[in-house]
Amino acid sequence: MSNALKIPVQPNPDFTLIALISSEPIYRLGYLLNESLHLEFKEYKTLQLYHPKRQEMQEFSTFRHLKQEPLVYLELIQNKGKNGLLVEEQKQVDYWLKFDSASHNVSKILNKIKAIKEISLAFEMKPGSLKSKDRFIFSLDEDV
Repeated sequence: MSNALKIPVQPNPDFTLIALISSEPIYRLGYLLNESLHLEFKEYKTLQLYHPKRQEMQEFSTFRHLKQEPLVYLELIQNKGKNGLLVEEQKQVDYWLKFDSASHNVSKILNKIKAIKEISLAFEMKPGSLKSKDRFIFSLDEDV
């Protein structure tokens, strides 16, 4: 008989999430964020995640801003895909803006986003407060 000790390892979410509510399509929202935040969001790969309860692959559109020097990237991720939600406990959220908070001033970004009239609501969401936080820990083939 084995007395193995199991220690659950929880990933440490070291990123910031801003929830966005907007009826705009993702390409238009990317354009509006580019204009307001002086970024260069471009359409990126479709995020594919397996949903174990539904036993199916889900797809979510993504846009990415990538800057080489210094290395900075932001991702705009669709919450409502064709066959489900990325974060099921946040049904009202249309998009997620994910980025490294160490290299950005979150309150300054949030204030600029709130000034965009096509965005109904924007708020910071602590990744640790989400049951689905592990769905944000992914790699889209880092092209850096």
